[in-house]
Amino acid sequence: MKIFILCALMFLAGSGFSQLKEDQQVILDQLADELLATADEDVSYEELYETLAHLLANPIDLNTVTPEQLRAGMILNEAELNDFLDYRAKLGPFLSTLELQSIPHWSPATVRRILPFATVYDPTYQLGKSLVSRMVKENNAYLVLRYERTLETKKGYTEAPGSTYQYKGSPDKYYLRFRTSRPNDFSLGITAEKDAGEPLTWSPSTQQFGFDFLSGHLQLIKKGRLDNLILGDFQCQFGQGLQLGSAFGLGKTAEAITGIRRSNLGFLPYTAAGESRHFRGIATTIRLSGQIRIHVFFSYKNRDATLDTNRHQVTSLLSSGFHRTTQEIHSRGQAGDRDAGMILQLRNRKIDAGLIFFQKAFSATIAPRAMPYNQFRFQGTTYFNAGGYFNYTWANVTFFSEVAQTVNNGLSATAGILGNLTSKLEMSWLIRDLGSNYFAEYANAFAESSSPQNERGIYWGVKYSFNRRTSISGYLDMFQFPWLRFRMYKPSEGSEWMLRFSYSPSRAVTIFIQAREETKIRNLSGDTVLYRTSSGVKRNVWVSCDFSSATNLTFKTRVQGSMYELGRSTTRGLAIFQDITFKRPRWSLSLRYSLFDSDDYENRQYLYERDVWLSSSLPAYDGAGVANYILFHYSISRQLDLWFRWSRVRYDNQTALGSGGEEITGNTRNDAKFQVRIRF
Repeated sequence: MKIFILCALMFLAGSGFSQLKEDQQVILDQLADELLATADEDVSYEELYETLAHLLANPIDLNTVTPEQLRAGMILNEAELNDFLDYRAKLGPFLSTLELQSIPHWSPATVRRILPFATVYDPTYQLGKSLVSRMVKENNAYLVLRYERTLETKKGYTEAPGSTYQYKGSPDKYYLRFRTSRPNDFSLGITAEKDAGEPLTWSPSTQQFGFDFLSGHLQLIKKGRLDNLILGDFQCQFGQGLQLGSAFGLGKTAEAITGIRRSNLGFLPYTAAGESRHFRGIATTIRLSGQIRIHVFFSYKNRDATLDTNRHQVTSLLSSGFHRTTQEIHSRGQAGDRDAGMILQLRNRKIDAGLIFFQKAFSATIAPRAMPYNQFRFQGTTYFNAGGYFNYTWANVTFFSEVAQTVNNGLSATAGILGNLTSKLEMSWLIRDLGSNYFAEYANAFAESSSPQNERGIYWGVKYSFNRRTSISGYLDMFQFPWLRFRMYKPSEGSEWMLRFSYSPSRAVTIFIQAREETKIRNLSGDTVLYRTSSGVKRNVWVSCDFSSATNLTFKTRVQGSMYELGRSTTRGLAIFQDITFKRPRWSLSLRYSLFDSDDYENRQYLYERDVWLSSSLPAYDGAGVANYILFHYSISRQLDLWFRWSRVRYDNQTALGSGGEEITGNTRNDAKFQVRIRF
């Protein structure tokens, strides 16, 4: 039967399937519009995007991919995911990605979203060959080389020796990444980066070997009872991220439903260039039985820190990863960081539950500077967390939860439910209670804050699809902060809501209108004695239209604006951009022209920009000016791809840009980026 279906699909592939096989970058851009459309905070959106891009860059084997891996890609809802699993369970392994078109209830749009990231591996391919031979001959191997530079001269490169802002290295930024992998077999990768201003130095005493940042991993998968083994740099993603969460959690998004749940992915190789939020050591998963697994890991690395040598105390842990000036180089690797953990897991088709135990120890006492808002920050050398998670799936609905406690300190808990109530209606709900004295540095749970601490809240999300062309989605989040926060010197409460209307009259046209409002208290500026506060209200509106012509031309037009009210003051911001992309079989060219105007930093405008493969750009424009970029991609052959990106921003009524060592004299900034990808 499956052979007959496959032959029929292949017969139709000349017209239908060729249109379905869209480029990965197109789908990633669509996901960025959905997942990053509410970008309005100074968090690492680029790292979030790049983590998702790295995940999707490795082909998903349709016959071995797990439900949690599919959820992590944020491409399918619960109903679509269950349709996929039911089809695979009833009809057996996929013979080709063409079969995705025959999954019941899947629309062509769903197939188009997942198809660029899907593959079907031959289970007998290179059977019996050694691991080394499989690594050498694997055709999913690539090398990425990237070069970046700001064309203007920054202050840090002209300062006299001994100056606070003097940069020790060149203004060139280098990036290298090699990876070869095969699902359910192995992964081997190396990442190296030198940021602009950092020196290329071979110095074992400061733990620098050429590039400022070096990362590598070797992963073995499905070797008997050994489900997973990683040596080198890795990430942990268990439960709902209260204790161990990687960068896959995106929080509140325009999609409104799937973003609130964390996927239980276990141990993953770390392949990004961020220098702080990863583990370095060994991680392993052993299958004790068909449903029970034990996960164990140990990590040790040196962390950048500001150290009080007289008291042997760390006053702050640094996460920028920059080592350009004398002070930044001196802070390199000042604090030893040891992490160890164990997770006992029960998993089957419906239940995924586990117990998590985690310990962190520093080589020096953590003693942050005393401020009114950080009275409950971690102080000391060691803390121990224990907790558990429970996820349950029934039909098209999934329940998820986690509870964790820092021993002798605070307790945090989160629980939620999401799914398809009907074929058109999706809903989600989440409640959280995060203790003020709960500590978990590597957490990434759903929260209004950047860490799961000092917060209570309840979230409702809804998405209704009137038909395949029209949908509406939105959420309401109400939260409280029992203790003070940075720039909020008063226990407080707040709320946030978002509403998005999407309309696609055809595959060529996509339109959305989105509105969002957030209310939080804020210290009044200039009042440093009484710390008076007032309610701050931020409102955003986005209007966007995408159009793809039959001549390989794509147009994207967006207008977005904001307004911020605090006390008796009201300020505004506005941005407009036009994108044009021209695609040919072997090359593509993307252009943007944008205008922005904001009264103050509170109304900075985040504009997602296309970038080279596995990279992203989401700058926040503050002030008034013009921003443009050109992105050119050329495929010389299947083995060799080239990218070139040039961006320029010009500010009105400014004589200098940036501050400190990053200061540029003048009102313009030009950045160039060149990337080569070699496939083996």
